[in-house]
Amino acid sequence: MCHRTATAGVPQLPQGDLLHHKFGVVDASTVVTGSHNWSQAANNLNDETLLIIQSATVAAHFEREFGRLYARAVLGVPVKVQQKIQAQQQECPAVESRPSSPSNAPAVGQLVNLNTASQEELETLPGVGPKLAQEIIRARQQQPFGSVEDFDRVPGVGPTLLEKLEGRISW
Repeated sequence: MCHRTATAGVPQLPQGDLLHHKFGVVDASTVVTGSHNWSQAANNLNDETLLIIQSATVAAHFEREFGRLYARAVLGVPVKVQQKIQAQQQECPAVESRPSSPSNAPAVGQLVNLNTASQEELETLPGVGPKLAQEIIRARQQQPFGSVEDFDRVPGVGPTLLEKLEGRISW
């Protein structure tokens, strides 16, 4: 079973239930979980725990739990997060007024989804021109992107471009 989320969401939990749980299921047989926050700070600065479980049975339980949580999730960016973004934009109005941004450029803070973006949208990304945008579209038609590793397989994508696109792309 493959779960690909169409958008971010917030699970609706029973009263008093807390969720501080990160996990990923790979190929329906490997679970990656633990306290690791999957961020640059966690990778380099924090004392984190990462657990890798290779069991199709355990993976099935995690997939079932994800499906349960996502089925009842409120999709979209939570109102509180939207309010924080708006407050920060008011504090730094220069960020929004970039005269060199094309009219089809994504809004400040908006990620470009490599699996759904048009060629024009892809070309708004730093380091992506018409030829690379076409390569991205060709690659995603063969197999949708699900990770940085998938995207890195596109001819013309490498460490320098990946660094430029950090925090600007999603799948």
